[in-house]
Amino acid sequence: MKTLNFFLFIGIVGLFISCLYDKPTPETSSNTTPGPTNPSNSTNTATGITLTCTIVPNTTASDQVCFNTQILPLIVSNCATSGCHDAKSREDGYELTSYKTITSKGINISKPLSSKLYQVMIDTGKDRMPPSTPLSKAQTALFLKWIQQGAKETICNVSVDTTNVTFSKSVKPLLDTYCVGCHKTGASSGSVLLDSYNSVKIYVDNQRLFGTMGSQQGYSPMPPTGKLTDCQLLVVQKWILQGAKND
Repeated sequence: MKTLNFFLFIGIVGLFISCLYDKPTPETSSNTTPGPTNPSNSTNTATGITLTCTIVPNTTASDQVCFNTQILPLIVSNCATSGCHDAKSREDGYELTSYKTITSKGINISKPLSSKLYQVMIDTGKDRMPPSTPLSKAQTALFLKWIQQGAKETICNVSVDTTNVTFSKSVKPLLDTYCVGCHKTGASSGSVLLDSYNSVKIYVDNQRLFGTMGSQQGYSPMPPTGKLTDCQLLVVQKWILQGAKND
């Protein structure tokens, strides 16, 4: 009996000592802050996508105005907005969302200067379009040149420099072409402004810029003309990963 009590005593002491030195399992914690528009994915949207860019040389003449890369984004971003000339609103009977609808009305190939669409662009009175902020002289000149060349549905390959990426020479021109028409002072669709570096940086920091342009899950895809090419997205991605500087 004494032997049994001795071993029982030794067992209790051993259990007590093991409890003293048994380290508790630490709780798993995370300091990650979810993105504002995609709370389930906190990964930087600019790093969450692999892009492959292959530059394909254009076979069109160097002075040829390209419909898909120049005219369509210009018209859609500045004119085909809700309440104006999108497929639903069709203000004054004009829908300006595709080559077919843009060329169906208001284009005069034989007399380009008399084209109704061009005339309202350069109007200085109440009939000017777009009504909020006028197109630049360079933009109206480009549109006129396209009509003078026959208003053709010229399809060109996108050519961008993915090596020397800066805001002023790479990112801003891309945003001006595809985004600023809808997101500028006086006409900020969704209260989103993309017409200056400071306003663009806001959407870089909250990850919405690349998430939207890259059509990533949880973000509304933009621009309305269709997803940008991998080469165009690569320009934006590189700029962001290099610090999104105002260069």
